[in-house]
Amino acid sequence: MLKLPGNLSAEKFLAYHWQKKPLYMPRALDNVRPSVTRNELAWLATLEDVESRIVFTDRRGDRKQYRVETGPFDDEYLGALPLRDWTLLVHDIEKHLPALRKLFDHVPFIPDWRIDDLMVSFAAPGGGVGPHRDNYDVFLCQGIGIREWTYTSAPIAADEAASSDLLLVEEFSGEQKICVEGDVLYLPPGIAHWGTAQRACMTYSIGMRAPQYYGDPDLELSEVIPGYISKAALDRAGEQTTELGRTVTEVKEWLRPEPPDEGAVKQLLEKPSQKLELHGMARVAYDDDHVYVNGKHRKVTEKERAAVAELCARRSLDSTRLVALSPDLVSWLASKGAFEIPEIT
Repeated sequence: MLKLPGNLSAEKFLAYHWQKKPLYMPRALDNVRPSVTRNELAWLATLEDVESRIVFTDRRGDRKQYRVETGPFDDEYLGALPLRDWTLLVHDIEKHLPALRKLFDHVPFIPDWRIDDLMVSFAAPGGGVGPHRDNYDVFLCQGIGIREWTYTSAPIAADEAASSDLLLVEEFSGEQKICVEGDVLYLPPGIAHWGTAQRACMTYSIGMRAPQYYGDPDLELSEVIPGYISKAALDRAGEQTTELGRTVTEVKEWLRPEPPDEGAVKQLLEKPSQKLELHGMARVAYDDDHVYVNGKHRKVTEKERAAVAELCARRSLDSTRLVALSPDLVSWLASKGAFEIPEIT
């Protein structure tokens, strides 16, 4: 878990900071592990099914303008990038490199269904994405290098002259923090911020997910159970209860797992494997009455819910739990892309 500053506990973080105000956490991590190298990040940016972009900072006197190019990129292009003033950003890293999912363990006080993805950026000196605001909570974990962050809770006007590809705000003065390896900056939604690399650096961004109608500034630690959407969360969603679960488990189209064919599912039911792994791209959650998989949902019994809870906690099901599930539920989960279907001979 992150080393919270001073005598701040996880409960106090939720009470005083979560969805309320920023928090700078010096040396919150001994180091960012597991991690990726600049070359690994560049390799991911060449792949068709990986979302990547490069933001360039164009300097004209005292003014800076930002422009973006989207991937995939070829090796020659990446190798010819200038020495400064650009940032490479790669989204959904943990889905392509599952070992990186371990970084989510640093925020065990946030429900895991609220976590959207791990975005990793490499910035050359002077690189950044410009002043902007996000509509989600984010933990900015500094890897190698040094980045200066400026942020403010004050309202900042949109930059009308900026590219429509970048939702930028006007430059502003605000609180400044210099982040070195191991420092973490938490920003709630709507906080204007911008970061500039003082030295070539990597930043690991744990971004959160929630529909516009949902907010949980009253989140309590007792709600944090792997995959579980609490009654309090459903109450916050109002009438949109099942919509909440469907929305937070929705998967980007190019990441959606391919459902297995009927023959593979039939074999699975006839000869359950010793262990069934959750698909690396799959998103699964549950509440007291439903299970949600990749934007779809269905009702579950109390017995089935216990197995789904284990699936969310362990990201796998052993043969005992698998056999206990109804064939109909196993078939439904598999058809929605929940599992890595093993080859059964």
